[in-house]
Amino acid sequence: MTTDKFAHELVLGDEYEPLEFTASAEANQQILFAQEDFDPRYIENAPLVNPALLLQMAANTKSRSFRLGPGTGSILSEAQTEFLRPVRVGTKLRVTWRVTKEYEKRGRRYYVMVAEIADESGAVALRRDLHLTFTEQKSG
Repeated sequence: MTTDKFAHELVLGDEYEPLEFTASAEANQQILFAQEDFDPRYIENAPLVNPALLLQMAANTKSRSFRLGPGTGSILSEAQTEFLRPVRVGTKLRVTWRVTKEYEKRGRRYYVMVAEIADESGAVALRRDLHLTFTEQKSG
């Protein structure tokens, strides 16, 4: 179930609104130019999407339902990423985010949000575990 909570209020099982997008040639090209990566597999014939574009789209801030509460900040403390299959430019993709674990470390609350990017057939191309924590601005 998608949520309208602030990011720091999420609990186990909460999900963000999914994002659907097409891995366009233009977005891929911007990544390639920014990284000065002109490997032929990302440019010629049926080009592959550069993995950096998938990483960028897996960020929890890409969901329309991501919201920070007043005076809070979000910290990505750790991430593990699996690239499970290549993606071709022009592929329609869907990103989902779900809180799968909560824990405390050194007196601070964390949760793990799993981001997955899948194609129209449901085949997962990327899975990323995002370990998130939050800060609150002290008033006064």
